[in-house]
Amino acid sequence: MNYRGERLKEYLKLKLLELIGNYCGRAEEYTYSQKEFSIYAGVSRETVRKYQFEIDIVLKSSAVPKRTFDKDAKCRNLQEKNLKLQGDLVKAEAMYVAMRDQYIGIIKALLSHSIDIHTLVVRTPYTLKAEQVYRECILCNSVVGDEQTVLTGSS
Repeated sequence: MNYRGERLKEYLKLKLLELIGNYCGRAEEYTYSQKEFSIYAGVSRETVRKYQFEIDIVLKSSAVPKRTFDKDAKCRNLQEKNLKLQGDLVKAEAMYVAMRDQYIGIIKALLSHSIDIHTLVVRTPYTLKAEQVYRECILCNSVVGDEQTVLTGSS
């Protein structure tokens, strides 16, 4: 289902009326809940919130009460997103450190065999700019001074 705009509004309206009808068939009074409706309709709660005005019109015309307390769902969702992003950051940093260590190991192995690595260590303008801004070598995190260049031995 990839409805957008008016088709999505119509889909949500039909699903809501269907859900209300299901409750009427069970002889239960239906109380609208964003969570329950989003699961039933197969859409995110953010989508439901986006079209809440249209949903409220259907609820009023059907005389269905709604829950107004969502138990801090927005805060909880933001906390979950924050934890996921923190996990992604830790993973990216670990991968970066592992790649850097691998690269340094390769360079050390080449140097130990007296192989000229000058052609392998390319100092691009982007690399130099990053080192100037952060004052760290992007390869080994050592402090970079104004006149110091990394891997060439000059200070």
